[in-house]
Amino acid sequence: YPCLPCMKNSWHVSYTAFALGSGVEGSIADSDDLNLGDINVVVESRDGDRIHIRVDLMGEQTQKAFDDVLTDLARTAPPIPGFRRKKGGKTSNVPKSFLLQILGRDRVTKFTIQEIVSSSVADYVKKENLKAKNKFNTKQTAEELEESFSPGNGFGFNATIALELDNPDSNPDQSS
Repeated sequence: YPCLPCMKNSWHVSYTAFALGSGVEGSIADSDDLNLGDINVVVESRDGDRIHIRVDLMGEQTQKAFDDVLTDLARTAPPIPGFRRKKGGKTSNVPKSFLLQILGRDRVTKFTIQEIVSSSVADYVKKENLKAKNKFNTKQTAEELEESFSPGNGFGFNATIALELDNPDSNPDQSS
């Protein structure tokens, strides 16, 4: 994604969740471990190899995630003319409101939602010691998630996690 339209160089950020079909699909293994504290996760149902969960975040958590993603995007962006890098650091001392204007609020919001979805599902899988397949899906579309997200306000989504089932027929330790 090009950061600044006025700059010749572009940069790319790789995130783990992306829009696909009716919902958002994400990868559990590649989570960037956005630390959001205690997230409310409720198991709605379990159908054999699938778990359907509801994830809810409080306003402070969404604001923290938004700020963290904005800072991360600023850190990986090329230098902004007129702003020096901090001493000994890689980040510029650019006001957040100016960064939002340059990067685009929609773009930062999309990356924030991707991080929240990926990190919260990955944290749940890790916390519950689940043997999950690498991918999961949200019930809501990317557009629905964007409409319902506002930094500083509560945010929630439904996700389906596919579990790896232990298959006794494919045990490599058994010799015939």
